[in-house]
Amino acid sequence: IMSNTASKGKTMEDVTRVLDELNTYADKTIYNFAEMTKNIGTFTAAGVDLEDSAKAIQGIANLAASSGSTSQQASTAMYQLSQALAAGTVRLMDWNSVVNAGMGGEKFQNALKQTAREHGIAVDKIIKKQGSFRESLSEGWISADILNETLNKFTVDGASKYANAMLKSGKYTKAQADALIKEAHAMEDAA
Repeated sequence: IMSNTASKGKTMEDVTRVLDELNTYADKTIYNFAEMTKNIGTFTAAGVDLEDSAKAIQGIANLAASSGSTSQQASTAMYQLSQALAAGTVRLMDWNSVVNAGMGGEKFQNALKQTAREHGIAVDKIIKKQGSFRESLSEGWISADILNETLNKFTVDGASKYANAMLKSGKYTKAQADALIKEAHAMEDAA
């Protein structure tokens, strides 16, 4: 992890802090720390920021648990999504791996679409034009930023920060903010 992040100015203290965060998460969930460490190594090797990697891993783990996927399926999805993040966009082959891991259902699709809409992407128009969610991926609308932000919203901390920012900006109602945070709690409880 150090060799993958030192060029970006990350120190051993940064890596230790993030690993401590993942260890705490692993203690609360069915996911073990060794899997988390392996996956953060894969993410950082793909060029994903250290902190973004940790949040993405937690988000994927929470999504896997709420989708009924195993930790091995989550690990497979983490690997494929790390490759998509490195490439800058999620393509159909990446999505197929997520689906094969049992995590490509309505919850994840709706969350990605919502994040895209919040960024001004006409995702509904793209899907209608292409005929399906799967085929719409050819247009590259799930960027690394959209994916990272969506996965971050699957964590309690990420959902809370995002909901509060959207509430302050007037883009979310209190009910929408509360619903996002409640969903993140439910996903983490499942994990």
